[in-house]
Amino acid sequence: MLPVLLKLGVLEIRSYGFFVALGFLAGILLSLYYAGQEKIEQSNILDLAIYVIISAIVGARLFYVFGQWDYYRSNPLEIIMVQNGGLVFLGGLLLTLLTVLVYSRAKNIPLLRLLDAITPGTTLGYAIGRIGCFLNGCCFGLPTGLPWGVTFPPGSLAAAYCPNQALHPTQLYSALAMLLAFFALVWLYRTKKFDGQIIFWGLVLYSLYRFLVEFLRYSPIHWLNLTPSQWLAIFIFFFGVWGLSYFRTTQIHK
Repeated sequence: MLPVLLKLGVLEIRSYGFFVALGFLAGILLSLYYAGQEKIEQSNILDLAIYVIISAIVGARLFYVFGQWDYYRSNPLEIIMVQNGGLVFLGGLLLTLLTVLVYSRAKNIPLLRLLDAITPGTTLGYAIGRIGCFLNGCCFGLPTGLPWGVTFPPGSLAAAYCPNQALHPTQLYSALAMLLAFFALVWLYRTKKFDGQIIFWGLVLYSLYRFLVEFLRYSPIHWLNLTPSQWLAIFIFFFGVWGLSYFRTTQIHK
């Protein structure tokens, strides 16, 4: 665990913020490339990036705070301390999709092509951001006896909930899973057959990974033995499968 990457006097560069920012940068650069593939002006991607960054952080933070409400109810000022970690991608994803929908209508950009353009970059950015989670000691897993289990030091969120216990490094599982998903989407883009193919495959791959990793990840809330993220992952999976079937049929066979 390395929560602070660099300290110069009073200036601290925290691992979590650094890797989240690096993830956003990688996502924007890749989205600029794929925007060209989709015949979308790159200036639109740069403008959209500002709104996406804001909506992603707000949505992800609200979802995290909801899941840890017992803690934040007693520490309300820490709700805004995003630099200390605590973002749930699912919350950011939902608010970001809404933001992209509104933006595409305002700018008269085909929604599915815009979503396809930003999906590979989003996937890679997610994988990079999870490295920050690992170094920060948040988004941790359940106790494990496996040899690669990680015992997080005092002061981390993981140690606060599971002191002196080796835990699944679910942050690294997540980074690896989404890195593989990124390569799969890049490959799919080379043979793309219809608009929406990339975003809906992205949703399917993400939901499968997220549903499975939640069995190894610590969560204080369960509904019918599944976490809230797993229930959302189920919905996202079927939405992704529907999108692949519907838009493939309407565009290829029209």
